[in-house]
Amino acid sequence: MSRIDAATLADLAAEANLAPSVHNTQPARWALDGDGRILLAADLSRHLGIGDPTGRDMALSCGTALEGMVMALAAHGLGVAIEDLWADNILDWRRGYRLSARLTLAGDAKPHELSGWITRRFTWRARFLAAAPEQVTRLEHWAAEAADVKLASGHEDLAFVARLNDHASLSIMRERAFRDELVAWMRLSPSHPTYALDGLNLAALQMGRLEGALAGHVLASPLFDIADRLGLGRALVAEAAKSMTATACLLFHRPESESPIASGRAFYRFWLGFTRFGFAGWPMAVLADRPDATEALQQRFPLPPGHRLINVLRVGPAPSTVPKYRIPVQDLVLDGKPA
Repeated sequence: MSRIDAATLADLAAEANLAPSVHNTQPARWALDGDGRILLAADLSRHLGIGDPTGRDMALSCGTALEGMVMALAAHGLGVAIEDLWADNILDWRRGYRLSARLTLAGDAKPHELSGWITRRFTWRARFLAAAPEQVTRLEHWAAEAADVKLASGHEDLAFVARLNDHASLSIMRERAFRDELVAWMRLSPSHPTYALDGLNLAALQMGRLEGALAGHVLASPLFDIADRLGLGRALVAEAAKSMTATACLLFHRPESESPIASGRAFYRFWLGFTRFGFAGWPMAVLADRPDATEALQQRFPLPPGHRLINVLRVGPAPSTVPKYRIPVQDLVLDGKPA
């Protein structure tokens, strides 16, 4: 196949969109240009302006989708050459989008060894089960050999990361604008118009209807500030007890000079990597977003020189799976014509 047609691109985009994205915003959009190349663009309407002021998390999310597209193409025997366009900051290609990468078909490719785990990857935001000894051993060996993963395990290390996460979460949740933006992407009632399409719904958050209703009311109102002044804020955001059930916490890091698109691609491979061992993941993104938390982690778990922390994930076996909620494929593909 020398060219991709619109129908094939739609099928590929649906596969690529199984990749993780910040708050399940799914910002990656796809188009074909006049030369038959595949274009990746970031939908700027899905940018988290408060939580992600520089757009780095949006770029990482587009990077995971890009890796998903590369794997989808490889599953069809198609190789590609990739031009990373993020640093070019191309905003005039189409109004409301940032052109992020260009893919050109380039020879044959074999299916990626991790592609078989794509449908088994999911986020688990509750207590984990105990891991079998062989699972722990495989995880430890994999992390030791990986150039961009540092493993934190054992009671003391897990407790340190859990406490740090709760402290950082409380700090950021004290910012009203951040809470408002978070709630805007939470789907706390099945009647929400995009409950089954995007954002964080009750199933993804592991909440019941009553718990979800209370969470939305408290977080999106002055009640959180009042509770915090009464000393209850920490209890409202605490996850330490759940964090301590994880088999390990994985610190994912990449070179500081690397494009966030490339880092996002590596992040998807990282997540699929531990999925192979029967583990689900639960991000602690605040630890990479808050400089004080990142510095504390660096002191206890030194990263290689020139590397920066991208994310921290709690991992462990989950008692059940969580469906992936994704937007319709017709919304993933653009006509490719500049506005």
